Amino acid sequence: MSTFLTVERARELPALAQVAEGYLAHLVAAACEAAERYCKRRFALTTYTGEAYRGDGGATLFLRNFPVTELQSVIIVEADGSESEVDGADFVVEAATGSITFRAAGAPGAFPPPPASARVTYTAGFATVPETLVEAAAHLAAWLHGRAAREEGVSSERLGDYAKTFAVDAAALPGVVRSLLAPYRNVRV
Repeated sequence: MSTFLTVERARELPALAQVAEGYLAHLVAAACEAAERYCKRRFALTTYTGEAYRGDGGATLFLRNFPVTELQSVIIVEADGSESEVDGADFVVEAATGSITFRAAGAPGAFPPPPASARVTYTAGFATVPETLVEAAAHLAAWLHGRAAREEGVSSERLGDYAKTFAVDAAALPGVVRSLLAPYRNVRV
């Protein structure tokens, strides 16, 4: 989970302007986590090492996180457990969609179907998270703050060093948040 919304940026919303610093930091973290969970991907630039995938016998595989900035390697694990490494240069990478496709020459040509698998090492995400996502997280933090004030959606509470956790139901998210996040949602997983 990455925190791509700052407390200072969250305070720009009138609903959060007077919220205590520590509590606002928790709201910001919860909003960023909820946005990434809703979109089924991370947004900050991150390297994923050996992320496991199941092939379908086709030449293309869609990675969970995107945009892809670098594909380092793909390890094909055959049904018998044997492994072969394919260099990242043997693939055509569609950065925006996160798809990787075998080039015609010099590579196996397909991701074997189960029980075989692939382990992919790549870097994906935004070096600077788009303002649309930041705005969505700010509105989500304000919405969570409003729910907390009304005691809605409490999923757990603790008394020692008081803590409260709120469940975030994707269907209940405000329309503005869902519409801001919609273009970034990973619909393949």
